[in-house]
Amino acid sequence: MKNLRFLAALLFVLPVAAKAQTKPATTQQVTEVTEDLDPATGKVVRRTTRTTTVPAGTALPTRTTAADAPATRASDAQVSDFFREKTTVGTLTAPALLDAYARFIEKVRADRRTWNAANWSAAAAVLSSLNGRYEQVRANFVLDDKVTIRSQQAEFQTLRTARQLSDQVSDKL
Repeated sequence: MKNLRFLAALLFVLPVAAKAQTKPATTQQVTEVTEDLDPATGKVVRRTTRTTTVPAGTALPTRTTAADAPATRASDAQVSDFFREKTTVGTLTAPALLDAYARFIEKVRADRRTWNAANWSAAAAVLSSLNGRYEQVRANFVLDDKVTIRSQQAEFQTLRTARQLSDQVSDKL
């Protein structure tokens, strides 16, 4: 009889005790999606999804490297110095902006072998300024011009990343 009362009390107390021990959800899931684009076609060639559980109210820690950090925009004087001619990015029309992108990538291709990290940062700032103007006048471009600009942006990132990787490999040898 004593065991029956004890068992009944235990059956009554266990759910209450279990409820008291559980904590409310204090975590959240954060999903990060990374897409790699094919520079020739602009299509997604690889999509990586990473889901992480973190404490509620916090965000997924971000990796910041020199390559990942957004470039600050260059002033018109810095853009003019880069192109070696007076250039006001804010007044570039769509055809002039397309020409500026072409001149930009030609200069990068020609000078990249002698550049140091500061030169790459300056070029990234110039590209950021051109990209800012592109966002303002994007509606004025036809699809072919948009693809050309995107491929030039991708080529710059490719050349810059290749240089960084080359420097990292050279440092380890």
